[in-house]
Amino acid sequence: MNREKELLDILTKNSDLMMILDEISELKLSNWYVAAGSVFQSVWNYLDKNDLMTNVHDIDLVYFDDQISFIDSVSNDKQLEKSLSEKFPYRFDVHNEAYMHLWQNSKKIPYENTENAIERWIATVHAIGISGNSDQFTIFAPYGLDDIFTKTIRPIYHKDNNQELYENKVAKWQERFSDLNIIKWTELKVNK
Repeated sequence: MNREKELLDILTKNSDLMMILDEISELKLSNWYVAAGSVFQSVWNYLDKNDLMTNVHDIDLVYFDDQISFIDSVSNDKQLEKSLSEKFPYRFDVHNEAYMHLWQNSKKIPYENTENAIERWIATVHAIGISGNSDQFTIFAPYGLDDIFTKTIRPIYHKDNNQELYENKVAKWQERFSDLNIIKWTELKVNK
């Protein structure tokens, strides 16, 4: 079975994630994805024969809308987090990627769209998103799916990423999941 079909099969078995996807699809956000942990950790839980939402700490919802102001975006994101957390038993982390370069006084290069943000996240397993609804959704996985299915954590080298950030993220995943294959960060000159 090819990896994409296998992922689709696993995710459609995750009834909580599919209900969340349906709810978010109704919001009509611009260029949106449910991304990162809730997606790839569903696979890890499936491989470990756990409930598919075991150890999923939050649901990441990312979108790109540069037609609203930064202030309105922050306010809308907080309202969305509250509303979704009241409907579902999970904490939601909602971010408009159009303004993430301004988040916490960051010095990141602005993202061009949500896909550009996802492809610059810290690890290849982390760089995944799904969009659509439970009947039909698309997958964005710029580094493929093999690392997710082999539980291989591989750094994404980009000037916005660094060893400390990577190692902190790896440590958090190691606390919750077993049999992870860790690719160590090696210092390279990154020009991306």
